[in-house]
Amino acid sequence: MNNRLMIISYRLPFSFQNENGTISAKASSGGLVTAVKSLDFSESDQKPVWIGCADFSRKTWDKYHHLVNDDFEYIPVFLDKKTNTDFYNGFSNSVLWPLFHYFSTYVDYREEYFTAYQKSNEAVAEAIAEIAKPDDTIWIHDYHFMALPQLVRERIPTATIGFFLHIPFPSYELIRILPQKCKDYLLIGLLGADLVGFHTNDYNIHFLQSVQLSLGVQHKMWQINYQNRLIRSDTFPVGINYELFHDAYDQEAVVEERNKLKEAYKDERIIFSVDRLDYTKGVMQRLEALEWFFEHNPEWISKLSFILVVVPSRGEIQKYGERKQLIEQAVGRINGKFGTLTWRPIIYQYASLSFEQLIALYTGCDIALITPIRDGMNLVAKEFIASRKDMRGVLILSEMTGAATELGEALLINPLDEAEIADRIKIALEMEPDEQARRIESMQRRLQEYDVKKWATSFIESLLNMHQMQQETSARWLSHDEYTALLEAYTAAQSRLLLLDYDGTLVGFAPTPERAVPSQELITTLEHLANQRGNKVVIISGRNKEALEDWFGHLPIEMVAEHGSYIKREGSWRQDVMDDGAWKEIVKPILAEFVSRCPESFVEEKNNSLAWHYRNSEEDTGFTRSRELINTLEHLLPYQLRVLDGNKVVEIKSAETDKGKVAKQMSLAHPYDFVLSIGDDRTDEDMFTALTKENEFTIKVGRGNTSARLRLSRVDEVLELLKDFSQVR
Repeated sequence: MNNRLMIISYRLPFSFQNENGTISAKASSGGLVTAVKSLDFSESDQKPVWIGCADFSRKTWDKYHHLVNDDFEYIPVFLDKKTNTDFYNGFSNSVLWPLFHYFSTYVDYREEYFTAYQKSNEAVAEAIAEIAKPDDTIWIHDYHFMALPQLVRERIPTATIGFFLHIPFPSYELIRILPQKCKDYLLIGLLGADLVGFHTNDYNIHFLQSVQLSLGVQHKMWQINYQNRLIRSDTFPVGINYELFHDAYDQEAVVEERNKLKEAYKDERIIFSVDRLDYTKGVMQRLEALEWFFEHNPEWISKLSFILVVVPSRGEIQKYGERKQLIEQAVGRINGKFGTLTWRPIIYQYASLSFEQLIALYTGCDIALITPIRDGMNLVAKEFIASRKDMRGVLILSEMTGAATELGEALLINPLDEAEIADRIKIALEMEPDEQARRIESMQRRLQEYDVKKWATSFIESLLNMHQMQQETSARWLSHDEYTALLEAYTAAQSRLLLLDYDGTLVGFAPTPERAVPSQELITTLEHLANQRGNKVVIISGRNKEALEDWFGHLPIEMVAEHGSYIKREGSWRQDVMDDGAWKEIVKPILAEFVSRCPESFVEEKNNSLAWHYRNSEEDTGFTRSRELINTLEHLLPYQLRVLDGNKVVEIKSAETDKGKVAKQMSLAHPYDFVLSIGDDRTDEDMFTALTKENEFTIKVGRGNTSARLRLSRVDEVLELLKDFSQVR
């Protein structure tokens, strides 16, 4: 990549260590460090930059920063101790971490934690703004900095910003637990990015649903329109350094460690687990499953050992200290229950492992038991598979990990079902070597093809492509020069198609639909346009056909009613969708309930749709109820129905037609030189996304997120434009 890359993560990829009074800088290992350092920077004449929060003092940095000398420029952000503690241990790991891993009862929300999170994100945003250059690519990582993309966007509006979340993104039901100001702060924060990345499609879908239901921001095909910007959310399952783990099998130190292990357990089979100390990892459930296994398979007593390594983590957080005590008590109880003077079922170690020790355990065990209750990805599972150069061993993996979507040949289990885990242990112990090899070969091939370098490269490429697309597709307010160019294109065209929405486009909104009638000036203008040679004028509306016929039936124009359910061509109406309306009897009681819960809202029934209007309701109440209604309907309605989230209206109709399909069909029916589509709300976005050719002009009326190329601010400006068109000779 030839533009400079800026990496933003909570931790910097090194630490200072004091050994007998001598300070040294030690490089960190881990997936992100490996991924970033695998990128090709040869085309750039600038060092990439890495910004993170310092776990050392400013004095230490000033004195020893020269010891950190590699391909990166490092910018540490110094937070005061109280702010950093409330930011990291408080909001990040006592609110976001448990909530995003579905441990909602563990959430400890405090106002000072949220304030520290805001303050810390602001501090990092300032550090970025101080050194960022216009063509820099900024890649922000993880839940510590969910607010950061928008904060950077506010300071550098044209920046190229990517965000990747390394943990799960939970369903909206979990997100809505957060206070509204906190929830909006995080979601709007993410929408500052050009590209938001997740490990799995499920996490991506949860994010898009939360954005729609919490902020009212629509999405289509993984793309979001927000603040006149196009944002993409996508899936990038993080990989590992496959060759590192695969080749380590033959390293001398690893072979020596593995031989020691096999000698020590030469008469036993080995199950191995390694995890950080964390309640999300399911260690207690793993121990209970092992107890179940020995109770129901006593023939394996003295023939099977479980090596359990728990790596220290976040010991200052109370829940983690409690978890350590519970694990140690369970280990003691099970060893006391089944152990003998010469054998223990569980060998427990609370410590970190060297790389050589880890690979020796990966390659020396018979079963890797990896059963988190919830995990964003879980690289341990991938490392185990990559390391098995001998094509032996069985992976038992929780279906609640992101890795389960890629490692389908593993024995997948529900981590809360101890009987199922015990059953899979028995299957694994009895699995034939050929079957083990077949499964491992398939998984290794997949991991080798999509390794950590591929992950990083594909994300950066997608980010740069998305930023370019975002710049090309941003809707511009119709300036004088663009107005003139549009008028010239119209004048030069021999055949023209005008697709015009009604409410909010040709007429302003009224308290009730029947009061929003067309003016005589509008009718006269449409008549002049329709009589111009080469013109086809189409009103394409959510209104019912009776209203459109009453107002415009005498004009030589075509009309589309109820978003495409009815079309009037050559003087007669035809129904474009077969719908007996039986579904209305299910939906009507639901809408009636929401009318009772939202004062001044009302239901409009059309031939093939139902619309719940909340334009006259108190704004906050109406919006909140509309999100609840959309969520209710999307989970209740059959696939053949569609919920439209319009401008202060929620409409339910057949999924067979929409304005976009009709617009595309009409534009393809004749080789038009000039196509114009004008609309004001979310239901018109289908038209805008369907019309993308150079001679197809799309205009959004008013503010709000849009896929349209141009904007007008008010209805009267639309009328002025159409009047100017009508005077062309």
